[in-house]
Amino acid sequence: MTTAEGTGDQSGPGAPPDDPEALVEEITRTREELGNTVEALAAKVDVKARAQQKATEVSGQLKSKVRDVTQGLSSKAGQVKGEVSDRTAGARQAVAENGKTVLGSGQPVTKTIAGRAAQAGTTVQSVATQAGATAWAATPEPVQQRARRAAATVNQHRVPFAAAAAAAALLVGGWLVARGRRR
Repeated sequence: MTTAEGTGDQSGPGAPPDDPEALVEEITRTREELGNTVEALAAKVDVKARAQQKATEVSGQLKSKVRDVTQGLSSKAGQVKGEVSDRTAGARQAVAENGKTVLGSGQPVTKTIAGRAAQAGTTVQSVATQAGATAWAATPEPVQQRARRAAATVNQHRVPFAAAAAAAALLVGGWLVARGRRR
Protein backbone atom coordinates (compact mmCIF):
# COMPACT_ATOMS: atom_id res chain seq x y z
CA MET A 1 0.00 0.00 0.00
CA THR A 2 1.26 3.49 -0.85
CA THR A 3 1.17 6.45 1.50
CA ALA A 4 -1.56 8.18 -0.51
CA GLU A 5 -3.87 5.19 -0.14
CA GLY A 6 -3.27 4.84 3.57
CA THR A 7 -3.90 8.51 4.48
CA GLY A 8 -7.01 9.00 2.39
CA ASP A 9 -5.33 11.75 0.34
CA GLN A 10 -6.98 11.65 -3.05
CA SER A 11 -5.36 14.74 -4.53
CA GLY A 12 -5.28 14.81 -8.27
CA PRO A 13 -7.57 15.85 -11.09
CA GLY A 14 -11.22 15.83 -10.10
CA ALA A 15 -10.50 15.06 -6.47
CA PRO A 16 -12.47 17.12 -3.95
CA PRO A 17 -10.43 19.46 -1.76
CA ASP A 18 -9.83 18.49 1.88
CA ASP A 19 -10.58 22.00 3.15
CA PRO A 20 -14.34 22.40 3.95
CA GLU A 21 -14.38 26.06 2.80
CA ALA A 22 -12.73 25.17 -0.49
CA LEU A 23 -15.27 22.36 -0.87
CA VAL A 24 -18.18 24.81 -0.36
CA GLU A 25 -16.64 27.22 -2.93
CA GLU A 26 -16.24 24.35 -5.40
CA ILE A 27 -19.89 23.31 -4.92
CA THR A 28 -21.11 26.91 -5.31
CA ARG A 29 -19.08 27.41 -8.52
CA THR A 30 -20.33 24.10 -9.92
CA ARG A 31 -23.96 25.05 -9.16
CA GLU A 32 -23.53 28.40 -10.94
CA GLU A 33 -22.02 26.70 -13.99
CA LEU A 34 -24.80 24.13 -14.01
CA GLY A 35 -27.43 26.89 -13.69
CA ASN A 36 -25.92 28.81 -16.61
CA THR A 37 -25.83 25.65 -18.72
CA VAL A 38 -29.48 24.86 -17.94
CA GLU A 39 -30.53 28.44 -18.82
CA ALA A 40 -28.67 28.27 -22.14
CA LEU A 41 -30.29 24.94 -22.99
CA ALA A 42 -33.73 26.21 -22.01
CA ALA A 43 -33.28 29.25 -24.25
CA LYS A 44 -32.33 27.03 -27.19
CA VAL A 45 -35.31 24.76 -26.60
CA ASP A 46 -37.82 27.65 -26.27
CA VAL A 47 -38.81 27.77 -29.94
CA LYS A 48 -41.77 30.08 -29.34
CA ALA A 49 -39.61 32.78 -27.73
CA ARG A 50 -37.00 32.47 -30.46
CA ALA A 51 -39.69 32.73 -33.15
CA GLN A 52 -41.20 35.79 -31.48
CA GLN A 53 -37.78 37.40 -31.24
CA LYS A 54 -37.12 36.72 -34.93
CA ALA A 55 -40.59 37.99 -35.89
CA THR A 56 -39.98 41.20 -33.96
CA GLU A 57 -36.63 41.63 -35.67
CA VAL A 58 -38.05 41.05 -39.16
CA SER A 59 -41.02 43.31 -38.40
CA GLY A 60 -38.67 46.11 -37.45
CA GLN A 61 -36.72 45.65 -40.66
CA LEU A 62 -39.91 45.66 -42.75
CA LYS A 63 -41.21 48.78 -41.03
CA SER A 64 -37.93 50.52 -41.73
CA LYS A 65 -38.03 49.52 -45.40
CA VAL A 66 -41.68 50.59 -45.73
CA ARG A 67 -40.84 53.93 -44.14
CA ASP A 68 -37.93 54.42 -46.57
CA VAL A 69 -40.03 53.46 -49.61
CA THR A 70 -42.90 55.66 -48.45
CA GLN A 71 -40.59 58.63 -48.08
CA GLY A 72 -39.13 57.96 -51.52
CA LEU A 73 -42.56 57.66 -53.09
CA SER A 74 -43.75 60.84 -51.35
CA SER A 75 -40.74 62.66 -52.73
CA LYS A 76 -41.43 61.36 -56.25
CA ALA A 77 -45.11 62.28 -55.93
CA GLY A 78 -44.12 65.81 -54.92
CA GLN A 79 -41.86 66.07 -57.97
CA VAL A 80 -44.59 64.82 -60.30
CA LYS A 81 -47.13 67.15 -58.75
CA GLY A 82 -44.78 70.08 -59.28
CA GLU A 83 -44.11 69.13 -62.89
CA VAL A 84 -47.81 68.67 -63.66
CA SER A 85 -48.64 71.97 -61.95
CA ASP A 86 -45.98 73.76 -63.95
CA ARG A 87 -47.21 72.30 -67.24
CA THR A 88 -50.83 73.01 -66.35
CA ALA A 89 -49.96 76.59 -65.46
CA GLY A 90 -48.19 76.93 -68.81
CA ALA A 91 -51.24 75.64 -70.65
CA ARG A 92 -53.55 77.98 -68.72
CA GLN A 93 -51.29 80.91 -69.45
CA ALA A 94 -51.26 80.06 -73.15
CA VAL A 95 -55.04 79.90 -73.21
CA ALA A 96 -55.35 83.15 -71.25
CA GLU A 97 -52.93 84.97 -73.54
CA ASN A 98 -54.32 83.70 -76.81
CA GLY A 99 -57.89 82.78 -76.00
CA LYS A 100 -59.16 80.31 -78.56
CA THR A 101 -56.97 81.67 -81.30
CA VAL A 102 -53.92 80.09 -82.84
CA LEU A 103 -50.79 80.13 -80.66
CA GLY A 104 -47.41 81.42 -81.81
CA SER A 105 -46.55 77.88 -82.93
CA GLY A 106 -49.36 77.99 -85.46
CA GLN A 107 -51.32 75.21 -83.71
CA PRO A 108 -54.74 75.66 -82.21
CA VAL A 109 -54.87 75.96 -78.42
CA THR A 110 -56.64 72.63 -78.03
CA LYS A 111 -53.85 70.76 -79.83
CA THR A 112 -51.21 72.51 -77.71
CA ILE A 113 -53.08 71.69 -74.50
CA ALA A 114 -53.57 68.10 -75.62
CA GLY A 115 -49.86 67.82 -76.38
CA ARG A 116 -48.91 69.22 -73.00
CA ALA A 117 -51.40 66.93 -71.28
CA ALA A 118 -49.89 63.96 -73.11
CA GLN A 119 -46.42 65.05 -72.00
CA ALA A 120 -47.64 65.36 -68.41
CA GLY A 121 -49.27 61.92 -68.65
CA THR A 122 -46.04 60.41 -69.97
CA THR A 123 -44.08 62.06 -67.15
CA VAL A 124 -46.51 60.79 -64.54
CA GLN A 125 -46.41 57.29 -66.01
CA SER A 126 -42.60 57.31 -66.10
CA VAL A 127 -42.29 58.49 -62.52
CA ALA A 128 -44.94 56.03 -61.34
CA THR A 129 -43.10 53.18 -63.07
CA GLN A 130 -39.84 54.28 -61.48
CA ALA A 131 -41.49 54.58 -58.05
CA GLY A 132 -43.02 51.12 -58.45
CA ALA A 133 -39.65 49.66 -59.36
CA THR A 134 -38.08 51.33 -56.32
CA ALA A 135 -40.81 49.96 -54.06
CA TRP A 136 -40.47 46.46 -55.55
CA ALA A 137 -36.68 46.50 -55.11
CA ALA A 138 -37.08 47.45 -51.45
CA THR A 139 -39.66 44.72 -50.83
CA PRO A 140 -38.29 41.61 -49.09
CA GLU A 141 -38.14 38.43 -51.18
CA PRO A 142 -40.83 36.51 -49.21
CA VAL A 143 -43.29 39.37 -49.76
CA GLN A 144 -42.42 39.46 -53.47
CA GLN A 145 -43.06 35.72 -53.74
CA ARG A 146 -46.47 36.05 -52.08
CA ALA A 147 -47.36 38.97 -54.35
CA ARG A 148 -46.43 36.91 -57.41
CA ARG A 149 -48.59 34.02 -56.17
CA ALA A 150 -51.52 36.37 -55.52
CA ALA A 151 -51.16 37.90 -58.98
CA ALA A 152 -51.07 34.44 -60.54
CA THR A 153 -54.22 33.46 -58.64
CA VAL A 154 -56.03 36.60 -59.76
CA ASN A 155 -54.85 36.02 -63.34
CA GLN A 156 -56.17 32.44 -63.30
CA HIS A 157 -59.56 33.51 -61.92
CA ARG A 158 -60.14 36.82 -63.68
CA VAL A 159 -63.92 36.70 -63.89
CA PRO A 160 -64.63 36.16 -60.17
CA PHE A 161 -62.09 38.82 -59.19
CA ALA A 162 -63.45 41.25 -61.77
CA ALA A 163 -66.97 40.68 -60.46
CA ALA A 164 -65.80 41.25 -56.90
CA ALA A 165 -63.99 44.44 -57.93
CA ALA A 166 -67.07 45.70 -59.78
CA ALA A 167 -69.27 44.95 -56.77
CA ALA A 168 -66.85 46.77 -54.49
CA ALA A 169 -66.80 49.76 -56.85
CA LEU A 170 -70.61 49.85 -56.92
CA LEU A 171 -70.78 49.71 -53.15
CA VAL A 172 -68.23 52.50 -52.72
CA GLY A 173 -69.91 54.56 -55.43
CA GLY A 174 -73.33 54.11 -53.82
CA TRP A 175 -71.93 55.03 -50.45
CA LEU A 176 -70.32 58.19 -51.87
CA VAL A 177 -73.56 59.21 -53.60
CA ALA A 178 -75.58 58.63 -50.42
CA ARG A 179 -73.00 60.55 -48.43
CA GLY A 180 -73.15 63.44 -50.91
CA ARG A 181 -76.96 63.64 -50.65
CA ARG A 182 -76.82 63.99 -46.87
CA ARG A 183 -74.79 67.17 -47.07
